[in-house]
Amino acid sequence: MDSSRTAQRVVIQFLRAEGEHASQIYRRLKEVYGEQCLSRCTIFRWCQRYEAGRVNIDLLRPGQAHVVTNSDTISAVDELIRQNRRSPHMKLLSNCR
Repeated sequence: MDSSRTAQRVVIQFLRAEGEHASQIYRRLKEVYGEQCLSRCTIFRWCQRYEAGRVNIDLLRPGQAHVVTNSDTISAVDELIRQNRRSPHMKLLSNCR
């Protein structure tokens, strides 16, 4: 989930806690995020979840891989690929840990 979606979900939770209606939340998010705004139905769905008592944002889902991308990791993977282009991807992954 990208940071814009996460930020919007936090805003939805906050505004719902203040008693803001879903349609008003959608309008306000649309003004701020423009085309990056969550869809109207997604905002309404999250409002319903928060009204039903959901309190966490679920930034990571169970079983979801942690992704770390930085120049060191990219360089390491690039070097492993250049050393042996026929190496299976699982072997590459085990070398990166």
